Amino acid sequence: MKRSLQILLLAFSATVLSAGLATIQAFTASQTQTGTRPKREMAVEKAITWLHNQYLSGNIQYIATCDVARVVALWGEDPEGAKWTRNGGSLLDDCAQAFDTLTRKDAGEAAKALRAAIAADKNPQNFAGVDLIQFLENALDPNTGFYHPTNLFRNNLAIIALGEAGRSIPQLAIDALLDQRHDDGCWGWPIDGSLTDTDTTGLALEALAHAGFDGDNRDIAPCITTLIAEQNVDGGWEARWIDGDISNVDSTALVIEGLVALGWDPESPVFTKNDTSVESLLSFQADDGAFWWRHDQPGTLLLGTTQSIQPLLATYPNELPKPFNAYYPQMLRNH
Repeated sequence: MKRSLQILLLAFSATVLSAGLATIQAFTASQTQTGTRPKREMAVEKAITWLHNQYLSGNIQYIATCDVARVVALWGEDPEGAKWTRNGGSLLDDCAQAFDTLTRKDAGEAAKALRAAIAADKNPQNFAGVDLIQFLENALDPNTGFYHPTNLFRNNLAIIALGEAGRSIPQLAIDALLDQRHDDGCWGWPIDGSLTDTDTTGLALEALAHAGFDGDNRDIAPCITTLIAEQNVDGGWEARWIDGDISNVDSTALVIEGLVALGWDPESPVFTKNDTSVESLLSFQADDGAFWWRHDQPGTLLLGTTQSIQPLLATYPNELPKPFNAYYPQMLRNH
């Protein structure tokens, strides 16, 4: 009797173990690190190398230093470290100084400084002698719900930065952003404008993700439908206010960034034409690591290079989260 019970228990244990292994294997198969991640990381490494050379040559200046400091931190390097220091000051020092010396500071510039400070694990409430979180929250107009009086692109940056800082987005700001949707469901660059702008739309989607929206939200479904319809045959997007249906790096990067923030997979068949949207973004990279604006207009683009890094480093829905690099930026630890 005892032996029979032992055999029964062993058989039951084997069944449970087999089922458990099958479940683990199924989960692992659905979330793998195969695909384009290695290719994307190689592209980012080349871009960071190009940015470093530009930095050492003194070609990164003004508020662009904040953009570069942020993506350097996202890549896993310290923008205050020896590698990113020249003439006695670091790249992050340059960002703080650039913001500090601005004659007129608006929400968009404060958002860039705040995002750099968060990514580099610095206190955003005392950066360049300013509480950047309070600065942005004070910028919200209680009459309109906007952080910037005229520029929706910069308004969206402010929402994203506050979201990355862990702040709740006021319903007033959410409603104001939703009220700016055009007939196609998407957004334009100026507040109360009539033309849809793909770049601003990508940031609007990311801003709404920080406000708790996901890809299934009915308020953004018409815009997703528009983006699918407007995606070019090469997998990218154009700015929409330029004729010719020619994809550019900024629009493609910012749309991917918004889609990923909402939980969409930019490599899925939904966002694939002749190429996926990610392959389209990668195609703008030149041999030196920089990204061009458009294929028919060769020449490196600093902003396009920095804007391409976040969507290329992002973890897509079909991928396992990647272990962090040696340097742990606060923004990645919190997400």
